[in-house]
Amino acid sequence: MSHDHIHLHSDTTGKNILSAFFINLAFTMISLIGGWLTNSMAIISDSIHDLGCTLSIALAWVFERIAGHGPTQRFTFGYRRFTLLGAFVNAFILLSGSSVVLYESIGRMTSPEEVNAEGMLWFALLAILFKGLAAWRTWKGSSVNQRMVSLHLLGDCLGWVAVLLASIVMMFVEIPLLDPILSICISLYILYNVVHNLIVAFRIVLEGVPSAIDYTALKAEVATLDGVASLRELRVWSMDNEHHAAEVILTTTLTTLDEAEVLKATIRRLLAQYGVEHCVIETSGEGVSIR
Repeated sequence: MSHDHIHLHSDTTGKNILSAFFINLAFTMISLIGGWLTNSMAIISDSIHDLGCTLSIALAWVFERIAGHGPTQRFTFGYRRFTLLGAFVNAFILLSGSSVVLYESIGRMTSPEEVNAEGMLWFALLAILFKGLAAWRTWKGSSVNQRMVSLHLLGDCLGWVAVLLASIVMMFVEIPLLDPILSICISLYILYNVVHNLIVAFRIVLEGVPSAIDYTALKAEVATLDGVASLRELRVWSMDNEHHAAEVILTTTLTTLDEAEVLKATIRRLLAQYGVEHCVIETSGEGVSIR
């Protein structure tokens, strides 16, 4: 693949994500105003989530721009782990916003207020249109970053579908409690996902084994390869939950450097099957000591 093609692909991906950002930002502002006009906590709770989503898309665009930067003297692994900064910032915004909305919604459970059901319906339809357009802009990208943005936007649509259904019900049946109940459900769903993502982020920071990798199975496969006398150490960690690395230290029964190189190539292919992109392998044995 040529350098020009890579650059063109990166520009296209960046433009798609940037388009999704402006679409989402415009609707976030509209939905905040709409939640206030319709007196709907459900719309306000979703707009708070949209604010976090907008920031996520902005950070995704920033990191897409710097993703091609290689290792430096200061950051020898490159800049991939900088994405965790975005995760923590987004988590803080979503936790703060959702907690406030949750507090207000619980208060409305004891003293429900009338909402503008028809206004909720129109804003929900508008939200689905905006979110659908933003998701479509990013859906066809091959970048994992871009696809994650698209999946996030599609997930947001589900929240607005719930608002749409609730507004339809309240247009025919007066159920003031339905709005705060829906708001609480949306807020709890958001908080659940934030906590889950924080756990993943902290696991990466602490260099835990990626959840997608079965460490026991991987260790057993490496240990039983032909030429492996004993597996002394196997360390696996992730840079950003997508790009994984490993360190393998073993004793081999092989006696020549060529045989050791073949074994190392086999281990690299095995690790690649588990999603490991970068690995350091150290072997030692009778007549062999190679890194």
